[in-house]
Amino acid sequence: MRKLFLGLLGTALLFSISAPAGQSQKEIERQILKIAKKYGCLTCHDIDRPKNSIPYRIIAKEYQGKPGAVKQLVQSIKGASFAKWQKIGPEKYGMKPRAIYMPRQRSIPVEEAEKIVKLILSLDTSKVKVKK
Repeated sequence: MRKLFLGLLGTALLFSISAPAGQSQKEIERQILKIAKKYGCLTCHDIDRPKNSIPYRIIAKEYQGKPGAVKQLVQSIKGASFAKWQKIGPEKYGMKPRAIYMPRQRSIPVEEAEKIVKLILSLDTSKVKVKK
């Protein structure tokens, strides 16, 4: 009984923090795509499909609930990243990005980077498959 209660409590907490203040997943996706289009992020990223890099939903799966995730991802956007997903992508999620390097995105203000990261982290990742 206790395990059932803890499982339900965990699920409730996950759903309570998964979407910012009453926003639907479709609205969150729309906002992500709007910001991503504005700064050219859609050249390499998509919500669900691999392009040159890992989809946003997989990034969300990897970083949701991790302390410092917003700061770390904003740093990756503003300061560049190299080969971050080359090993973990294929081993854990079964997809290898074509791009090895993400150049720093100087044109994205820190506030916008934080906003898109928080939106990405609020994506529903319940259907993302993780290899065992």
